[in-house]
Amino acid sequence: MQIFHLFAPLLLRWPGVVLAAVLLFASPLGGMAAQSLKDMDTRSDGSRILNMVVHDAARSVPEFKFVDAAGNQLSTKDFRGKFIALHFWATWCMPCRAEMPTIDALQELLGGEDFTFVPLSLDRKGAQLVQQYYVDHDLKNIPLYMDERMDAAQVLLVNGIPSTILLNRTGQEIARILGDRDWSAPDATDLMRRLIE
Repeated sequence: MQIFHLFAPLLLRWPGVVLAAVLLFASPLGGMAAQSLKDMDTRSDGSRILNMVVHDAARSVPEFKFVDAAGNQLSTKDFRGKFIALHFWATWCMPCRAEMPTIDALQELLGGEDFTFVPLSLDRKGAQLVQQYYVDHDLKNIPLYMDERMDAAQVLLVNGIPSTILLNRTGQEIARILGDRDWSAPDATDLMRRLIE
């Protein structure tokens, strides 16, 4: 796993962001208790499916912007009402490269009115590089979004990639997953389907 050292710049430049992140934990998990979410992520043998870090209460998410392939600015508000898997990755990250086809497969299976992956590329060479990567690796189902300046990554205190942040339908963070996963595995697919319901 490749690690970004984002905490030091945040502490030095945006102490308010860090303080806000500490104070974000107010509302319940939208009808889903943290323990039940942890239970859903645990197989009968005690091993974990996605190995989520589940929050005791849903967390408000600070405002941030990212862009689509055409350069249009978006935010998570544009996806309100959907369960979102906000995914940070880059074309140069080897675990990310292995994971992206499984994300594409899950998006094909479950993506729609109720759920979407929002993959935010941290590549600094622009959308054209990422578009070519999509073509070369036959990624057809996941949209292309960019976080070139790592604004979203910094606001959300992402300290390594790949990282996935799960947001409920009201845009609150309920869990995080650090590292790559096989999102197309049957147990992972089943878990995501239950989360979306």
